[in-house]
Amino acid sequence: MSRSGAWSDYGATIIIDSTLNYRYFDENKKQGYTGRIDEKFFDTLNRKFESIKFKTMPTWGYHGCKDCEVFELIVHWRDKKRRIIKDWPIEVDSTLKVLLWLNDSYKYVKLAPTNTVFQFETSFPKESTKAPAYSVAFPPPITKPSKKLQHKILTQ
Repeated sequence: MSRSGAWSDYGATIIIDSTLNYRYFDENKKQGYTGRIDEKFFDTLNRKFESIKFKTMPTWGYHGCKDCEVFELIVHWRDKKRRIIKDWPIEVDSTLKVLLWLNDSYKYVKLAPTNTVFQFETSFPKESTKAPAYSVAFPPPITKPSKKLQHKILTQ
């Protein structure tokens, strides 16, 4: 799972595999961490995925929000794969609750810093949703119309 941050956050990426390895990369610190989860955590993760029906749910829940977090979840099982994109503009649904739980899971796993380079399958936060500065537009200043134009507006 990856989370691209809002404008004040660069996001993070989490990889959990079936051998219970946990890898976390904090884009804000540009630092990777590794650890291990226990079977109980892995079972909880699988139950949460099943509860949101990840195999059949819509894969795209992105509203084009420029200043919100975007989550990308890729789940592998057997010989299948499912990629789900979800942003967090306003409402919190059951899928977002699972993503938020997973996003905060690094706080509960014993992690050690590493210099290992991680290969992430996810697109975010590489595909930033942050608006480039040149895309911000401001309206021109309001100027007082000339007396001739004022007169014309008033007489119409």
